[in-house]
Amino acid sequence: MSSVRTHAAAGSVAGLVLAAGKGTRMRSALPKVLHEVAGRPMLEWTLHCLGDAGIDRICLVLSEDRSGFAPFLAKWPDLNVAVQRNRQGTGDAVAAAAWSFAGVQPPAFAAGYAAQGQPVECSYVLIMAGDVPGVQAASLRAFIAAAKASTVPMAVLGMQMADPTGYGRMSTSGGELQDITEEKDADAATRSIDLCNTGIYLVDKQLLFALLPGLKPQNAQGEYYLTDCVKLARAQGHRVLAHVAGESEQFAGINDRAQLAAVEATMIRRKRQVLLAAGVGLQLPETIYVEPGVEVGSDTLVAAGCHLSGATRIGSGCVIGAGSILKNIVVPSGEHVPPHTVRIQAEA
Repeated sequence: MSSVRTHAAAGSVAGLVLAAGKGTRMRSALPKVLHEVAGRPMLEWTLHCLGDAGIDRICLVLSEDRSGFAPFLAKWPDLNVAVQRNRQGTGDAVAAAAWSFAGVQPPAFAAGYAAQGQPVECSYVLIMAGDVPGVQAASLRAFIAAAKASTVPMAVLGMQMADPTGYGRMSTSGGELQDITEEKDADAATRSIDLCNTGIYLVDKQLLFALLPGLKPQNAQGEYYLTDCVKLARAQGHRVLAHVAGESEQFAGINDRAQLAAVEATMIRRKRQVLLAAGVGLQLPETIYVEPGVEVGSDTLVAAGCHLSGATRIGSGCVIGAGSILKNIVVPSGEHVPPHTVRIQAEA
């Protein structure tokens, strides 16, 4: 993780990752965002995605009960960390981050503090949740580029859903966002809208923190909704862009073990497709577990039932025998690994 910069270049973007949720549906003592998905804690996927999208100033919002994060934060010393005391919704989480950003004030309802790092300088804030590990950096780059090209102070990344159940609905006109309505507050007509909120926003920093004091917990959840900033911005005469992503599957969030398994399956399937396109042979691909960080050379055959994980590097022209388990292993080009081989190395 690169060092956090203290001075902002014009148009610079900082990331704000919301990760203070309780995650009670995981039925686990481990914080939800630290559960592994395809070999990494889901939160780590989010941080790497932001870094790959060119965002190296990141603020992470956690709850006061953050003792379980100590080992994780030790690996990411350059993160800014803000604490959200009240857990009163997404708007409250962003408000709690105000203490970690330079030149802004938290709204009166906010309760929190900066726990780690120097105040972040930036022009824009990209907000996303820490429990959506499948997001692709290319999608973030395209979203940021579209928002900057349209010269709007606020943009929301949307997705078309065949089944929009559970998502906030985005009402648009001429490509501009009019409103976002959470499902629990939506009428029948609004629920029929298939353009849904991914929970990813790009907002001018000064505008974002100026809008937050206008949030009211007058909704079915009794929470401060970040989505209400869209109406507040429009009421002040600002345009809000609705940018639609090409693939919705990458924005699936994780609230329970079943969703974790589904997202992991998606990420592993995506990796298999990448390998096949690069000239790697996969025998019965659906039986092969291969994590996104694994590298395999062309003309290598991976037989059925293999498990490839960690920083495994396999050269070209290899044969990996059926049922083999390789983790953090280097296999030179041309090597034949016998079936049911187990080679596991600790992480470097």
